[in-house]
Amino acid sequence: MPTALSPPTVRITGIRRNRFVEFDYSVGDRDLSVELIMPFAAFDEFCQREGAVMLPPEGDAPMPERLAGLYRAPRCQN
Repeated sequence: MPTALSPPTVRITGIRRNRFVEFDYSVGDRDLSVELIMPFAAFDEFCQREGAVMLPPEGDAPMPERLAGLYRAPRCQN
């Protein structure tokens, strides 16, 4: 019996060389994710294309300063 999947999610985990976004991507089960890294523009496009929902950082992890403007949810749904 098919079940509806929850929307895809992304959780930003870091910034590399001030050019790349590191993040976890999950579809249907947040306990099962894949770690990805993309340039900022590609990440923005990926989130929009996938209809991903932005999750807040895990635990007490601070949001990297480079993401201050990006964390407005880069075209990801909140």
